[in-house]
Amino acid sequence: MPKHYYRIILILLTLLCGAGAVLTMPFALLAAMAFDAPGSEHQVGAWVVFFVILSIPLWFVVGAIIGWVLYLHDWLRTSLVVATTPLAAAAIGWLLLLQAG
Repeated sequence: MPKHYYRIILILLTLLCGAGAVLTMPFALLAAMAFDAPGSEHQVGAWVVFFVILSIPLWFVVGAIIGWVLYLHDWLRTSLVVATTPLAAAAIGWLLLLQAG
């Protein structure tokens, strides 16, 4: 496949990653709700959940940036895989949430 096709696909994946980062920002802002219960700031599990939820928008940003860096170093297929990974993880997480509800 010609290199410009990879660039077009990577641009679309970057736009999707940007949308994913924006759409998951409210979850990151509400991550502090893990400490609502009295004494929960001393629980390790609450801290783990806090940092995992807080990092979700960063997954999208890092995936897009690393995808472009790999593209510039001519690792074309790997750049698409790396840029798709946060989107796939979010889709799997969303499906798991739908199954739980």
